[in-house]
Amino acid sequence: MHPTDFSCRTLLASLTLCCLLSSALPAAPFASFQEEDEPGPLPGLVGADISDLSWSGKYLWATTDEGVARLDPRQSDGLGEADWVTFTEENGIGRGFLSALDSVGDTVWVASLVDTSLGNSKQAGTGLSFSANAGTTWTHIPNEAIFDLTKPGFAPGPSTPVDNPCFGLAIDGETIWATFFSGGSVRSRDGGRTWERVLPDGAAPEDIIFNLPDGSTFLRHRTFSAEAYNDTVWIGTAGGIGSSFDGGATWQFNSTQLDADNFPLPNRIAANWVLGIRRQLLADGSSAVWAGARSTAAADFSQTSAISWTRDAGQTWQSSGPTFAWDFGFSTNKVWAATSDGLLASPDQGQTWEEVGVEDPFLRDQLRGVFAGAVALGDTIWVGAENGLGRSTDEGETWRIITFPVQPLSADSGEFVGGSSLVDSVRTYAAPTPFSPNQDETTRIVYSLSANHDVTIEIYDFASRRIRTLVEAAPRSAGQIHGENWDGLDTDGDPVANGVYFYRIELSSGREVFGKIVVLD
Repeated sequence: MHPTDFSCRTLLASLTLCCLLSSALPAAPFASFQEEDEPGPLPGLVGADISDLSWSGKYLWATTDEGVARLDPRQSDGLGEADWVTFTEENGIGRGFLSALDSVGDTVWVASLVDTSLGNSKQAGTGLSFSANAGTTWTHIPNEAIFDLTKPGFAPGPSTPVDNPCFGLAIDGETIWATFFSGGSVRSRDGGRTWERVLPDGAAPEDIIFNLPDGSTFLRHRTFSAEAYNDTVWIGTAGGIGSSFDGGATWQFNSTQLDADNFPLPNRIAANWVLGIRRQLLADGSSAVWAGARSTAAADFSQTSAISWTRDAGQTWQSSGPTFAWDFGFSTNKVWAATSDGLLASPDQGQTWEEVGVEDPFLRDQLRGVFAGAVALGDTIWVGAENGLGRSTDEGETWRIITFPVQPLSADSGEFVGGSSLVDSVRTYAAPTPFSPNQDETTRIVYSLSANHDVTIEIYDFASRRIRTLVEAAPRSAGQIHGENWDGLDTDGDPVANGVYFYRIELSSGREVFGKIVVLD
């Protein structure tokens, strides 16, 4: 998975799409999907695994493991559960995990996929979904309506399966671009009613290639990411990056290549798997385009996983950074890169990078794992990670983590406190469980209190031996949900063995509650 594209584009695009959807276009291409009356969204930011982020100019959208959530930053700061609503399959979105996102004004598009097998995983796309009214109603377009095998440019064949997943979306005025792993890049200029294949190297649509006669793989038509604005289109592929400055009529292509002496050519992108693309609008009115370039061949010295950027419309590229990026954000003084190795920031336009820890002293928690999404609005930065959403209003100096766990009954009185809409009748739980300390995972012990208490939490193995005191007589306040992280280490700092562990929460009143954790590496 990778995050897709967003930037603060003109709000006129959403009005244009609304007009297109209500215009007198032929109805037949729309027959394979329909808009129905759907139930209302779920309250809150439902789901902790944040992948894509998109700023529409009006709303912040975030895809989670449960759906796509919406926040209006003009009305609230996002720290309260009531600030958010989440749209799911019940509201008309496609089935499965959301793999791409873009938005402008009141219009938002998402792509969905499912994992169709166990063991040897196969991802199958279930289509695209969009709303032209900020989520009030949704329309779903299955892959079969996009890859209509009876239409020119979508000839049937094993190299272009209909069920292939979409990993990138971009909106440019009334045009929607979507990038599919085994279907190439496609375009709709009528609000999703009809689609055409537009390949990022200028090849004819019917000439899409994945396997060459010698048995090798042709990678330019496996597409991952997209960015589009003012008839300029950037498409990231498994074989480099294509760009068009006339809405897709003509293309230029850049990829990592070797010279006659087997040395990497200068001014090329760092690696050929371009998994994220984002445009930065510079102070002088010009643009920089940033690309997350990933090397997939460990022994290929011509490629290096890195961050690449161009300021001359792709004629030359520079590269730096310790790794590739899934997404980028641009605050007043910094470039932000969301990577699999954490959140990076550059104060000098990519010359140097520093890792930024996203820690919330109020929640006593930190974001960890893969960072997949980033949005910056002035000095405010939003970042998405595997265990929540981070927000900084001072360019990364301080952070708040936004996540709304299921609220248990209060450990002391057995009442619900805090007003959460997601509740459970237990008095404590740990999540995730099982968890894997050797993969740098942590589990969070969740509880709530109806009165102020000093709290002690101890962890025991299956033989009832105490292996760790997590907190001791720590003051915790009333009326809110609390969480304490365990990294899977014992008192000596050694990883514990696989197995079942128990924890005890002891309050200063003398009351105790118990829970269970499974460690599985």
